[in-house]
Amino acid sequence: MSGCSAPEAEVGASPVAPVRLDGAQLENLLEEFAQEEKNSEVIGDKQLRENIPQAQEWIENVKVNPSKCGVTFAEPVADQLKNATMGAIEFEDSYLTVAIYKDSEFLQAQWDAKTAANADCARYTVKRGNETRAYHLAKQPMDSSAGLSDGYVITSSDGSSTQQQLIIRTASSNVLLGLQRSTTAGNTANEVEEASEILQKLMDQLTQ
Repeated sequence: MSGCSAPEAEVGASPVAPVRLDGAQLENLLEEFAQEEKNSEVIGDKQLRENIPQAQEWIENVKVNPSKCGVTFAEPVADQLKNATMGAIEFEDSYLTVAIYKDSEFLQAQWDAKTAANADCARYTVKRGNETRAYHLAKQPMDSSAGLSDGYVITSSDGSSTQQQLIIRTASSNVLLGLQRSTTAGNTANEVEEASEILQKLMDQLTQ
């Protein structure tokens, strides 16, 4: 009888209709979303594209070991901008990114590739010039209503100083959101909850 059962739903599948916004429309929505936050700055799709050469040059001048972990260290900005409408908000204490892909299938493929890279790159090093930093990814428990969600604390150290960054991602339909902020040991759970609430609020506005 198992052959007659309904096919299992795809992990992360969402009934939400695809979001269709051009760069200007997305930028206006982000301006509205950020207006209550002091000292926030919205970065539109056009400005992000203009920054690609500088970002790519910086990425190409670092050496990541293992080399396959480069995708974990720095998101493939050019690839995302080629296949999505992008926007970002720089807050005082965090950085939020939005990518609206052409379709949910492409987003799912990008998500799966990123998840696989994170699983293989729990530890890696990044060298630029004479400076080397060691990185460690620690997956965080998530409680999100989004179709897809994950969170990591990235700890980096150059041997004399240590920094911790929290990165949260959520996705629904063809929309991918990310939020990055500094965190400290003992406060990560609260940071995860706050970041998830911010992303869920924006996702609701984008997909309503």
